[in-house]
Amino acid sequence: MSLLHWLITLLAAVLSFGSVTLLGRSLPRVSWPGVAGELLTFALMGVLLTQGAPMYALLIVMIAASAGTALVLGRVLRR
Repeated sequence: MSLLHWLITLLAAVLSFGSVTLLGRSLPRVSWPGVAGELLTFALMGVLLTQGAPMYALLIVMIAASAGTALVLGRVLRR
């Protein structure tokens, strides 16, 4: 995996974690920066797919998004 793939993967992972936490922080309203972050994450994952990055690069992004979802869900359930 090239350096560019690693950089895109790390950027997408940070964006996915951050945008999920932004979306969860402003529930039940919609966080527009969170929506924009999700769209950018989706676009970066598309770039990874079309550039032939290995599947574990996508798995890293999905794990970061899952961690953000778990964090938000824990906050919501503790209320």
